[in-house]
Amino acid sequence: MDELIKYFETLEARIAALEEAQANNEAIIASLEADIEELKNAPTPEPQVVEKVVEKVVEVEKPVEVIKEVVVEKPVVMAAPVAEPAKEPELPIAEPEPVVTPEPVVEEVASPKAAMYGKAVDDIRLAISLGDRFLYQRELFGQNAELMQRTLTELNELGSFDEAMSYISRFNWDTESNTYQQFLVTLHRRFG
Repeated sequence: MDELIKYFETLEARIAALEEAQANNEAIIASLEADIEELKNAPTPEPQVVEKVVEKVVEVEKPVEVIKEVVVEKPVVMAAPVAEPAKEPELPIAEPEPVVTPEPVVEEVASPKAAMYGKAVDDIRLAISLGDRFLYQRELFGQNAELMQRTLTELNELGSFDEAMSYISRFNWDTESNTYQQFLVTLHRRFG
């Protein structure tokens, strides 16, 4: 009988502990629900704009001449060997179809300038990234956005790289600066 009493006392202690834990959990849930309601009613913060200016340093090496060699192979026609007829009754032997190997596909090799300067563009403004636009405006055009836009428009209308070089020579830029060298790479993309 004592064992039965101890068993019920243990059960009562467990039930009390579970009820206490349940009360704590309900308090936590109520607190979380209050936090959720508070977050729902809180005003949304204004988005912040963060500008990041990245400067690129481009080293321009001397152009390297690449000789494009195209190899054209003619298809080779090979006939399968004809087996000697067996001594059994002769059956008509069909002529084997010739095996034709296809011509090798010759992929077009990019020009050396495209490999050095990047893909050619028809409009110089398309070759200038946003970061480069800020860099050129600050270091080459003295923070004058209008002068830069007018210059890029006029450069687009020129017919050759030499004409573009003659045009920009009036600015008296430091030809040793990395920004100037990077701008020349942009001109090469426009005029090839």
